[in-house]
Amino acid sequence: MCWKAGLADHDNYHEFCRLLGRFRVNYQLSELVNVEGYSDWIRLVAEFTLKSLQSWQWASNSVYYLLGMWSRLVSSVPYLKGDAPSLLDEFVPKITESFITSRFNSVQAGLPDNLSENPLDNAELLQEQLDCFPYLCRFQYESSSLFIINIMEPVLQIYTERARLHVPENSNLTD
Repeated sequence: MCWKAGLADHDNYHEFCRLLGRFRVNYQLSELVNVEGYSDWIRLVAEFTLKSLQSWQWASNSVYYLLGMWSRLVSSVPYLKGDAPSLLDEFVPKITESFITSRFNSVQAGLPDNLSENPLDNAELLQEQLDCFPYLCRFQYESSSLFIINIMEPVLQIYTERARLHVPENSNLTD
């Protein structure tokens, strides 16, 4: 696709993410949904965001701008007037799920040899990303919470089973 042209260069990619992050600052959602081509634009931005989230090794420093854009868009939904659909209800749950999945994938993958540092070790970067995340989850709270529960239950079950294996039978944990 021609929209990928130049985005293989990390600096171009990062600046494009920054541009998208600032886009919502300049335009109101009610203005955007009424523009011809909005549905194509929002679909392409959603696809770009999903691919970025899946490429967590490469895109971790840029994801903040994308999450910020989506969080500002969903924050504007209550003020949306008119009949034009925002299409956010279609794309935001996928983005929320992809963000969660990408963080789990990064933990399971460990630290690849070609990365000098693990993106999950950067507390400041994680905090910036997580500052945007509650808005996305609250947008469709029920589906977001069910997804989080479904992804966490097996992890918690494994943790509980392994914790039981490491506790001596005759130990008294109440002491």
